Parts: sequence; structure tokens; C-alpha cells
Amino acid sequence: MSVTNENTPLEDTREPHLRRSDPSDYVEEMQRRSIAALTTLHEGVDSLILTDFPDYENIGDSVIALGQAQFWHRAGIRVESTSSWRTISPRVYESAIPVAIQGGGNFGGLYPQHSEHRYRLAEQLRSDTLLIQEPQSVHFATARDRSDFAARMAPRSRLRLAVRDTASLAEVDGLVSSVVLAPDSVHMLGRLEAAPPSRASVCLLRRDLESALAVEIPVGAVDWPAMTFADRVAQRVRRTVLEGAVTRTMNRTTERWFADAATRLATGIALLAPGETIVTDRLHAMLIALQMGRRVIAIDNANGKLSSYARTWFHDLDVPVTFAPDVRGAMAAV
Repeated sequence: MSVTNENTPLEDTREPHLRRSDPSDYVEEMQRRSIAALTTLHEGVDSLILTDFPDYENIGDSVIALGQAQFWHRAGIRVESTSSWRTISPRVYESAIPVAIQGGGNFGGLYPQHSEHRYRLAEQLRSDTLLIQEPQSVHFATARDRSDFAARMAPRSRLRLAVRDTASLAEVDGLVSSVVLAPDSVHMLGRLEAAPPSRASVCLLRRDLESALAVEIPVGAVDWPAMTFADRVAQRVRRTVLEGAVTRTMNRTTERWFADAATRLATGIALLAPGETIVTDRLHAMLIALQMGRRVIAIDNANGKLSSYARTWFHDLDVPVTFAPDVRGAMAAV
């Protein structure tokens, strides 16, 4: 593996028994590391309420949810209810059992509605109830975002926070006392079955505020599929007719939430499967492709998320991923 971002911290803060245990099998080793970290994060927990479920088309966040569910099933942890940030019930704030916030994405102001949801939980959830933030990245977009986190999230005494890389660990250093360095939960899914490749490469590049690309997207490049207006109408009809969810704020069963996530994962695998090599600046396209057994050429996003993750977890493993400075360099390396 080759990572070129020199600004990412290199300190290995994992527990000693997790270092260089067996670099010969990347997928199984990352699953073992994920189990160990999530076991620490959920110590003493036998049931929980899941909030901030990804009710949108980003396939990566749905894959995280499926990985979390895999761990909870393995650990014998019951999921009592699941909600998105829109559908959370006021009763959740009175819960006596632990409340978990969906992992992934970014903590630090890039996605205000999700940050506000987390802060409300930290401030309004019963003070004696454990609040768990599942593994995610932390990048404070502004000094104000960092001060908001310090004032609204960090003071909660019953808080466990998991971060996915050492750069995120440095961001919260001195703010939160209970922090676990944990791999992304996608690793809980282990090997992902996919159709054999049919062409040299698939290029999947983001088109959102986390993109760092300064050039035109290459012809033929794709991104995670966006829902069209017709897709949204069909989804609304299905939820209204089949589930009785007349408004967008009405909640759904845990099984229905995760069925949607499984569909998104299948879509992502089908999108990546034709490529023998995957070129991407999305963290989860990189991780899904690696668990499919594909070679990856990665390009960093705007806040260095991919290289920071690779520096934290891949430096002692044999992982078929290399980093390129831009799309032109990546395509030349295919």
C-alpha cells in the first residue's frame, strides 16, 4: 500500500495485541480488529436503540448500518427500535437503555442536520443513559464547529465515542474522556460476493462537498446512484400503502430499515463488480471493493479521509490499494 498524504498522523494507537497480528489476510484481520474495538465500545450493553439511520441513497452509510447490525447480532445485543433523524420519537430521550447513533460520515459541521441530531441527544437524553456514537470520522470544518462539539457533545458524562482514524482521534483529544479507535463497521461484513469482473476498471467519483477533484469528471465515471423524483414518489407510495407511514416523520420497523440498507449494498456491489480495478475517492467504495477482492486505486477526498484511514489500519497489512494524487494519475495506473 502507498499513501502520500503526509499530514495524517502516523501514531498507531491500537491496543498492542491488535498490532501486526496476521497481515496475510486483510479481510479477516480487519474483521477481527473491528470485533475487538466494537466489543470495547459496547461493554455491558445487551440492548440498544439505534438513531440516525441513513434514510438516503448514500450506499456507504447503509453498509455501515449493516456492519453494525452484524456485530450486534454476534454480540447478542438486541436492537429495540430504529429511527432516522427525521423519525426519532420523543420517547427516545427518556430511554433507560443505551442509545446508539449511526456511525460513518463526518462529525464536525459538514452535515448540519446530523450534527444537530447528535447534539440534541447529548443534551436531552436522560443523564444516566449511555449514549454511544458508533465509529465515524471527525473533521471540524470551522473553529465554531469545534466549539459547538466541545460545548454540546463533549460534556456528556455517559458518552462513548468511536472514531475511525488517528486524525479523528487527534481532533477530539482532550475533549472526550471515553474514546475508542475502531475500524469502520463495514469490516464486520467480511468477504462480499460479487460477479467476476468484465472490464479493466470502474471509476466511481463523488460529486458532493467532500470532493477534492479540480478537473472534469472522466467520461464513463459513476457515483453512488441518486434517487430521481420518480424514485422518491415510488418510495413514498410504498411506505404509505404498505407500511402505513403517512408522513415522512412516521417511523418504521427495524426490519424495514435494514431491508432498504441491504438493497443499497446489493446496488453498490453490482455497480463496482464489472471492474477488475476500482478507481475511487469514496471511502466505502474503496472498502467494499477490497472486501470484494478487487484492486483499488484511491484518490483522497477534500479532508483526507481515505489516506488517513489507510495510514491508521493498512500500514501493517498486505492490502491491494495504492493512492494517486488525482484522476489522471489514477487512470494511468490502472
